[in-house]
Amino acid sequence: MEQLADLRGQIDEIDTQIHDLLMKRAGVIQVISAQNEQAKLGLRPGREAQVLRRLVSRHQGILPKAVVVRIWREIFASSAQLGSEMAVSVHAPENDTKFYDLAREHFGMMTPIRGCQTVMSVLREVTDGQTTVGVLPLPFTGDDNPWWLALAQGEAATNTRIIARLPFYNASGTELAEAVIVAQDTQEPTGADRSYVVAESGEPLSRSTLKSLLDKAGLPSLNIQIHAPDPAYSLQLIEVDDYVAPGDSRLAHLGELSDQRITHAWTIGGYAVPLTEA
Repeated sequence: MEQLADLRGQIDEIDTQIHDLLMKRAGVIQVISAQNEQAKLGLRPGREAQVLRRLVSRHQGILPKAVVVRIWREIFASSAQLGSEMAVSVHAPENDTKFYDLAREHFGMMTPIRGCQTVMSVLREVTDGQTTVGVLPLPFTGDDNPWWLALAQGEAATNTRIIARLPFYNASGTELAEAVIVAQDTQEPTGADRSYVVAESGEPLSRSTLKSLLDKAGLPSLNIQIHAPDPAYSLQLIEVDDYVAPGDSRLAHLGELSDQRITHAWTIGGYAVPLTEA
């Protein structure tokens, strides 16, 4: 019994140390928020990805990695609330909670999350500044009126961008719903990233032609979605296996390589590669 009491005493001491460190961490976050305008947005998905990658890579012992990720997701979410009044809008059509559940898992228990019936409602709330971020379905091939067209109006038309992907860590390995986070913010490079590029052309280009041009430009493509409402105009959404910054020289080179068949190309954001793949 004495040994058991001693072990419980050790746990109490460890809990106290953990609590002290959490309070200390919150104090540092408060100082950062006071000095850094970006921190006041309450959202740093790139920084969060880097922290989680580092922690998971160094983790040892019987405590599951998924628990470590879950703990730090709550820490991130509470820290975001310290720096701003962060709120989330989610595409949540009637009787469908999969994106809401993803958002709650990612943003923690205390973050206000509002469900919206349509993707355009989510985008409108983010663009109008009614909410901090939006959670939308992953862009997919076959959508006749894809929501990403709202971001494909040119670099100066909207400040809303894709900044993250959900889930960042799939502990179960089972197939889950996938989504992206959009905000009036920019994608942060983390060292392992993917980007979404929109290429505009005066004529539809085949996927094989686009892939060849992208490879030559140094933009390795993972997925290409084509939206061609008429024969004289086409938009292509390209998921690139690399970080592509606004104004990246490779985007201009893409037009040169295509003999100007691609009239313009720009990025609409991207995401840190999820832990299951990094």
